[in-house]
Amino acid sequence: MKYFFDNCISFRYVDMLKALEVDAVHLTSQFAPNIEDIALFTELKGSQLVFISADTSQTTREREARALKEMGVTVLYFGPFWSNLDFWPQAVWLLTKWPLIDGFARGADKGTIAEIKQKGRARYMPL
Repeated sequence: MKYFFDNCISFRYVDMLKALEVDAVHLTSQFAPNIEDIALFTELKGSQLVFISADTSQTTREREARALKEMGVTVLYFGPFWSNLDFWPQAVWLLTKWPLIDGFARGADKGTIAEIKQKGRARYMPL
């Protein structure tokens, strides 16, 4: 399973996961950091990856939500708690919750959109 992290999540966390043998890539390793979400979703359409972001507003802006749904890949959003954590607590949370996140992603149907809560559990998000 390959994980693609949006620009709103530090590339350092991706490097940390890669050091632990997680197949992960950060947006900035493949695209310009200022790529618009709709263009990014078009580029990722139909790919075999799991898109991870903390920008849940992508699901509420009409054009982005439509492009997100059409992308057809599994999408996981870290809940609002994520932005309230500092750098080190984010890193600790990600490491300790990764087995739950990975387990959910592996069992989810392609095209699933879900929010990862602070305790690491997923909640499906309808679009």
